[in-house]
Amino acid sequence: MRTQMLYRTRSAVLFALIVAILPLANALCAEPVTSSGDASKTNSVVRSYGPETGYRTEVTSNTTGTLGSEDQQQVAILTAHVFQHIVHAQRALEADKTSDAQQEIVNGRNAIKAIRSLLPTTTVHTQTRSPNGKVIYEATRTVQADRVPLFEGMSSTKTLSPIVAAKQDAVEIKGLRLVGSETITTEAFADLDYVESQLDRASKALNDNEAGAAMKALTLCQVRGVEIRYHKEDAALAAARDALWLAKRALDENNAPQAQANLNVARQELELHRQLLPEAKRQDVTEMMAEVSKLEEKLKQDPVKTTDQSTNADRKSEQTRNSNAILKWWEQVNTWFGKRS
Repeated sequence: MRTQMLYRTRSAVLFALIVAILPLANALCAEPVTSSGDASKTNSVVRSYGPETGYRTEVTSNTTGTLGSEDQQQVAILTAHVFQHIVHAQRALEADKTSDAQQEIVNGRNAIKAIRSLLPTTTVHTQTRSPNGKVIYEATRTVQADRVPLFEGMSSTKTLSPIVAAKQDAVEIKGLRLVGSETITTEAFADLDYVESQLDRASKALNDNEAGAAMKALTLCQVRGVEIRYHKEDAALAAARDALWLAKRALDENNAPQAQANLNVARQELELHRQLLPEAKRQDVTEMMAEVSKLEEKLKQDPVKTTDQSTNADRKSEQTRNSNAILKWWEQVNTWFGKRS
């Protein structure tokens, strides 16, 4: 089948995509987002332009919802599943299983709906009055973050190479390599609006018995639905970031020795990155290295084995605190990419 010949190389794109999300600060038109645990809380900002006695425009922004750490993880998992459903839909089309492909597309669209229910929403109301107080313009629009940053493992071959292959095949980018090679990939963003529009197009194409058009739309989700940025000089920082995430995962799996080993790698890579910075910009990295070293030393100590329930509960609580500390460092590292001057 001709469709199989054209798109077989993309059938495995993003299958193993596991992502984690940075806070979406400034994503909603630079309006502030509430940070409390009350998801229904609204943060209102009013800006006025023009003199009181002349033409005057007032812009009111109301942001509803929050995005805490747990919500970020949910968004991460759901975003990963969106692209997995895309891959499964492609595989189903290659096997001439149209109904299975349609179901995978439906699942992907539902995952995006779930993501949008988690992301904060901002309503912007604009009103302009003439000097006599008459309203001459008024409009209301609702906006939401549509570019979700993908970070966890984005510098690893396992995660990025399928995306890179798809983009190169589509002549979107050239010469992009992964960590350990010539070029370093440090940032990637999923465009939810674009991906959702292409999933809608793919679904319609299948309803019209146009498998080729559906496959093209699914491929565009991968090629144009993910934006990749990279900076060669961020190699050490990218390696430190990935090592921190691996350390967190090791702690979550109760593997303290592996977590300690990854923290050691992270600390060494942070030092390499620190040497690239001017003296005035090194303080934050130095402080993080000290904190990483402290936790590293703590994990070297073998915990005393006991069957006492309260002691086990305390150890679990300490493990959670350590894991959260690593997550905080990981999030901070992601804000450092490309910032040297």
